[in-house]
Amino acid sequence: MALAIVAGWADPDILLDAFWVTLAIGAFVFTLRVALLRILLGSLFDIAYSASAASGHGGAMEIEPLDLAEWPLLAVISIIVALMANRVSTTARRYAALYRQASDRLIKAHEEERARLARDLHDSVGQTLTAVILTLDAAEAGLRAEPGAPSSTAQTAIRRAHALAATALDQAQAVATQLRPARIHEIGLGGTIRDLADSAGVPVEVRFDPAVLPPGLLEPEQEIGAYRIVQEAVGNAARHSRAARIWIDAEVSDVIRLEVGDDGVGFDQSTKSRGLGLEGMRERADILMGRLDVRSRPGAGTTVCLAIPRSAPSASARLSGAAGAAMDAVR
Repeated sequence: MALAIVAGWADPDILLDAFWVTLAIGAFVFTLRVALLRILLGSLFDIAYSASAASGHGGAMEIEPLDLAEWPLLAVISIIVALMANRVSTTARRYAALYRQASDRLIKAHEEERARLARDLHDSVGQTLTAVILTLDAAEAGLRAEPGAPSSTAQTAIRRAHALAATALDQAQAVATQLRPARIHEIGLGGTIRDLADSAGVPVEVRFDPAVLPPGLLEPEQEIGAYRIVQEAVGNAARHSRAARIWIDAEVSDVIRLEVGDDGVGFDQSTKSRGLGLEGMRERADILMGRLDVRSRPGAGTTVCLAIPRSAPSASARLSGAAGAAMDAVR
């Protein structure tokens, strides 16, 4: 256990809690086994003595006094079990509180995402459709003014409305892609990241072969979570970095590493991490059992690195498992 803590293989709190829980269970089982054995032997002795006395064949029997030499040890073990049970209960309540906090953060993130999508719909699709309506009104007015052949003004307005409607469709598809990458289950995380780079609005270099991240390499929740982190990092670089170059790289082994970098202005992490959504990206990485590292300083660009173990359980499985274990322990 000490080696695992020093090497950083596991959270020290989790290992210590697991140690105490194991010790408590072992002490309880030992105490219960000894107590049940004493009860069983005492009951068998009473039954044998009663049967012998009832048959009249038994002579005078001397009842050996019960050996209580081990009861002080059992008392100490009982105290230890009680202390361990209290620690387990405290730990369960703490994990339940952490789960509730994580759930609250997820709900808040979902609400913020809905609000952002509502703004995007209003500012892009809504405004474009309003322009379509106004343009069609102008075309209708032109047709009424000249009921014979359509005027050039009306024809121009209709062509303009058609172009605006096509723009609105593209904007709606872009918002839908933000909700869920439609083809991620077909072309995999690598292909979806390549499509993201192609549609970023700024030059983004994909430095890896998308085939190294094929469909099914990760659980669906992991693919979506990793894509969202890369999407946010690319969006931050495009909006804020004023970079000449933005790139995405990937490396696949037992751990999948994704990197988004730029040569832009960089930033001071102590003052801008919240504004750039890094806290939300780190929470996504935590849910994926991964790690997010951000390296940046003013004038030196920014690099966002995500590492996800391929064997990590899905986010929904982790949350449901943690919730069930914590709630059962509290009860």
